[in-house]
Amino acid sequence: MKLIIFDFDGTLVDSRSLILESHRIVFAEFQLPAPPPATSLALVGKSLNVILTELAGPTAPISEMVRAYDLLLPQLRADAAFAERPFDGVGDLLHELSSSPDTVLGLATGHRTDTVAPALEELRWDGHFQNIQAADTAPSKPHPGMLLQAMAATGATPGDTIFIGDTTFDMEMARAAGLRSIGVAWGYHETDRLMAAGAHRIATAVDELRDCIRSVMDE
Repeated sequence: MKLIIFDFDGTLVDSRSLILESHRIVFAEFQLPAPPPATSLALVGKSLNVILTELAGPTAPISEMVRAYDLLLPQLRADAAFAERPFDGVGDLLHELSSSPDTVLGLATGHRTDTVAPALEELRWDGHFQNIQAADTAPSKPHPGMLLQAMAATGATPGDTIFIGDTTFDMEMARAAGLRSIGVAWGYHETDRLMAAGAHRIATAVDELRDCIRSVMDE
């Protein structure tokens, strides 16, 4: 059995508009200056409470801000201008991989389970992933807990598992878990940073990602 674990934001979907608009609204609600877009996007992948602590500071009302995000998220997702958009070809790739009898797909995301589940349902991807690791089930990336738990739950070995993501947090998490990783060039961190953080391959397009997965799995 092969276990292929994906990151969500920046790897499977473009969520830039959703992230930046949610930050703008919530920081204004708490009378805090909105962080620069580049600063916000550089932290994507970590758990929300960790991101907010880094952006707003440890004295900010982090728990209240998280609750405000929870209320806001469904509203923004209902607006086509802000909803997550799948990268071209990703849906077909997930369908192809999940249809293979010897392959299990997993997800490791900074979202909580209850916030990523509606997005997967809306995208009609909820049937593709047999294991989901999220901010409420493991420590924030780059801690390896999500990946270790995914392997334990599915019975996969490190040699039969790969992780695919778009940030250095993803690559560092995979390295800490003893996994091979593939970085994607269309996400939130530059490819040279991904390589320096431990990526085994870099995919510059979804078709190339398909080939990278085959290549890494055959190693």
